[in-house]
Amino acid sequence: MQFTTTLGDFQKALAKTLPAIPRKSTIPILEHLSFSLTGNSLDIVATDQEITVKTTLRVDGIEDGKVLVPAKIINDITKALKNIDSFEFVSKDVDFSITLKTASAKYTMKGIDPDEYLNIPELFQSEKPEYTNVDSNIDFLSPTDSVIYFKNDDIVQLANRTSFAVSHDEYRPAMNGVLIHYKDNNLYGVATDSFRLSRYKSNPIKVQNIDEMNVILPLRAIELLKRFDEDVVMSFIRSKNKITHIRFDVGDTVALTRIIDEKFPPYETVIPIQPEKSVTFMLKEMLDSLRRVAIFSNTQSNHIKLLLENERMTILANDEDLGKEGQEIISCKYNGEQATIGFNHKYLIEMIQNLDNDDDEYELMIAFNQTNRPVILKPNTDDDTIIMILMPVRS
Repeated sequence: MQFTTTLGDFQKALAKTLPAIPRKSTIPILEHLSFSLTGNSLDIVATDQEITVKTTLRVDGIEDGKVLVPAKIINDITKALKNIDSFEFVSKDVDFSITLKTASAKYTMKGIDPDEYLNIPELFQSEKPEYTNVDSNIDFLSPTDSVIYFKNDDIVQLANRTSFAVSHDEYRPAMNGVLIHYKDNNLYGVATDSFRLSRYKSNPIKVQNIDEMNVILPLRAIELLKRFDEDVVMSFIRSKNKITHIRFDVGDTVALTRIIDEKFPPYETVIPIQPEKSVTFMLKEMLDSLRRVAIFSNTQSNHIKLLLENERMTILANDEDLGKEGQEIISCKYNGEQATIGFNHKYLIEMIQNLDNDDDEYELMIAFNQTNRPVILKPNTDDDTIIMILMPVRS
């Protein structure tokens, strides 16, 4: 194999595929990228057996071929190259040695026989759904395909607004990812760790041939969505009429992920219906006060209390063992009788951070029925795009 390419384009291609390389693996082959050159098209594939990414890079092809390239070494050297526009890549079919050449340097590394790479039928036996896009009107050419077309910022928002609430408890696999839930023409991304929940209402451009759907995407797949910089076509790979993988097509890149084959908890039952009490406050003022008062909380419990009154909220924390205490008063609007409600400040701060807005006057709302029951945290608008649920702790 032999080709030349610009350094910048090559680095961008690596950045798309490297997230699928496992940080640690007992299978050395997974620490390699699969390079396959045909003409001027270089396909780069990475997989950890849960997530697979393939991107296609236009290069100046000289000789077709295939080789497995050590991912860390190729990434490290191309990041370290300075003051060059392009380089030449050469691999030998005899021993699979790899050489990178610039005008003044040469670097050699050991590759692996491409025949040793894993078989990934889900990638090579599935196809990108074809569609037309005229004035943002999306029409898929095959009416039987189950497909969702997302604008880039929408799917990135879905990932950002939910990923923080995913559980890392390996004994609760259903909570180790984000639920993609489609019902009654609404599409939601939902994540929970049983202490908090975040639901994002998506606004896809097109949903075709889907009546109702519940699939759980692993957290690593959700993190990958945050890197997408173009509109996304989401399709489904089935085995025996059951969804096993999700396919994302993004420009010249395709990403595949296994689904988590578990039943997500019935999250809708924990969302308070028409809560009677609500308190509104400025996001930035609340966040700054929480961060300061949290310094004085018990480091084991992370307990913080909110004393709610008509036009003010008192934020309190203390640690009796260390003799420290902090409190601040901020303005608010509250429609109920005086009440005290307690939270884990780490959860509350993280949730507010994920609702952050550049507007200094941006308001949030906490709505609830009882101080010992789940509360709603959301922007103080009629829009239900983002709803977060937090379980209070005993105050």
